[in-house]
Amino acid sequence: MDLNLKNKIALVTGSSKGIGQEIAKSLKNEGCIVILNGTDEQLLKKTSKSLGNLKSIVCDVTKSDQCKKMIKTVVAEYGRLDILVCNVGDGKSVLPGNETAKEWNKMFEINLMSATNVIESSKFILSKSKGTIVCISSIAGLNVLGAPTAYSAMKSALNMYVKCSARPLGKKNIRINAIAPGNIFFKGSIWEKKKKENPSLVKKILKDQVSLHRFGKPNEVGDLVAYLASSRSSFITGSVVVIDGGQLK
Repeated sequence: MDLNLKNKIALVTGSSKGIGQEIAKSLKNEGCIVILNGTDEQLLKKTSKSLGNLKSIVCDVTKSDQCKKMIKTVVAEYGRLDILVCNVGDGKSVLPGNETAKEWNKMFEINLMSATNVIESSKFILSKSKGTIVCISSIAGLNVLGAPTAYSAMKSALNMYVKCSARPLGKKNIRINAIAPGNIFFKGSIWEKKKKENPSLVKKILKDQVSLHRFGKPNEVGDLVAYLASSRSSFITGSVVVIDGGQLK
């Protein structure tokens, strides 16, 4: 299926490693002109080189002023933005019941404001191109799964933000959707660590909780992003699309 993404300008936040890197790769493979983003300049350069010397911008998207500067840079160089993927997030938090004000604020900035900041900075230019936004959420925002409370709460907030934003953004000719991945395995992921520590337990979790009895792959998330960013999904907005191998019941 041709997704008609050739030469579309796509910005992927948090794309120096893991799922974000695979999203960037999927969009590049579909013909997009991809811009990488992260906070580690050296890691960004390494990722850029591995993907064919893609443009990269160092920016902390939890900071509104930095987001505005990043979007200005994109517009100055390319004249437009067609696709925005908000991928920044972090599930590393304290055990349920041990949250502090500091931890709540940390999870709020990383898992919610990291998306809303860059979306707010991009709305005007995205409206010009009838652009699309895809936010990477989590199934932890849809059900109680034992994930850290603060993380789960913020992903739930992100899901609701996407749903509530669909109508006002639609008036600006912008579509917005979220993807809620389940257990995705990649180098440096929490699941890689858990598998090394207790492979038999991880195998049991997959057998008991996931219908397909396996981890998801980052490229499977990347390909779903490409579809939602394309005109092939032109009647989909305000949706939270689950990709979890059948874990949620």
